[in-house]
Amino acid sequence: MIVKEIECKSILTKSGIEGVDYAVNPYVGCQHGCVYCYAIFMKRFTGHNEEWGTFVDAKVNAAMVLAKQMRRAKPGNIVSGTVTDPYQPLERKYQITRACLEVLTAHDFPISILTKSDLVLRDLDLLRRLHDVEVGFTITTLGEDARQVLEPRASSIPARLAALAELAEAGIQT
Repeated sequence: MIVKEIECKSILTKSGIEGVDYAVNPYVGCQHGCVYCYAIFMKRFTGHNEEWGTFVDAKVNAAMVLAKQMRRAKPGNIVSGTVTDPYQPLERKYQITRACLEVLTAHDFPISILTKSDLVLRDLDLLRRLHDVEVGFTITTLGEDARQVLEPRASSIPARLAALAELAEAGIQT
């Protein structure tokens, strides 16, 4: 896996997805290596020649940039995880998603998080502080053998289901 630390000029981007005002993607690329990934089109914007799923750029200044952008952002809903998983394994080290959530606790924007990782539980304290938040998990199969082929480096299905249950039990919309 090729990991590069980059600085971004913006992190809160207008979304082209119907019903979504803004996207926040703390990384470019993803470690999960899903064979069905739709975000492969993003490669043409990265300058990478490597195969999709073999590189990740970590936007190390994302929280600082987000804080600046939020001061002048018009109200709207935010989705994190539209073209990269905000809780991919590198998040354990970089904690960029956590830092962005910390910024968002000061604002009353609805937030949706899309992930394949039980690492989202690490940030339960911040999720509870957000006014309107939901977490969605991709679950493509209940078979671990199939999951290992389709999503080789994502959290196991039992781990995702357990995280889903724990979030729901904590009052987080799932």
